[in-house]
Amino acid sequence: MKSDSSSNSKSTLPDPQRLRGWAPELSDKQFAATQVYVRELQRFNRTLNLISPNTMSRVDAVHVLDSIRAWTLIQPKVPNGSQIYDFGSGNGLPGLLSAVLAPDCDFRLVDRDQRKLEFCKHAATAMGLKNVKTLCMDIGSLPTSSVAFAVSRGFASVTKSLLMTRSLFQPGGSFFMLKGDSWSLEVGELSPRLFGVWKVGPIGSYSLPDVAAEFVVLQCHKIAD
Repeated sequence: MKSDSSSNSKSTLPDPQRLRGWAPELSDKQFAATQVYVRELQRFNRTLNLISPNTMSRVDAVHVLDSIRAWTLIQPKVPNGSQIYDFGSGNGLPGLLSAVLAPDCDFRLVDRDQRKLEFCKHAATAMGLKNVKTLCMDIGSLPTSSVAFAVSRGFASVTKSLLMTRSLFQPGGSFFMLKGDSWSLEVGELSPRLFGVWKVGPIGSYSLPDVAAEFVVLQCHKIAD
């Protein structure tokens, strides 16, 4: 995938050592992969609108660290060797960074935007990832009961997400959603009938530097068809 000269963002990237301090658990190889992702994101952001240009100077906190801290909560819930879908992947988050942290798992990035998925494929190659594939399709076109685990970030409301994917998940499967302060309102809007199909609740919360909001990961565990 090529970027033209106009696709290079003029935004200044943050000092890489900030992420080092915030995520000391990253190995040298994992840290290097995050920096490759940031570099490629900046290269292609202007033409593909992958993230808001206003967040490029804080990409390490609001995008990279967000994905890292969320996956830290999710990983104990997902056995090694699992196949995990990233629904509405777009810019590849959290899927690409989750793949960095969980090399024994298999990630499927699903989106309808072919150009953004081409970026994801390019970034995965540049990051040295062997456990990522992309699927350009409507999520609803996935086979019935084909999904055991999935993640999403900025995809849709909890209600819409669960209605769209109900037939896709196997009983016992889990859909992990990265959410901000509004998560409790979204859960409160769920139809009582959905609680007969899904067990929904947060598995943990985390904060990000210089961001007042609290973030959570919701686990929507399918308990019935």
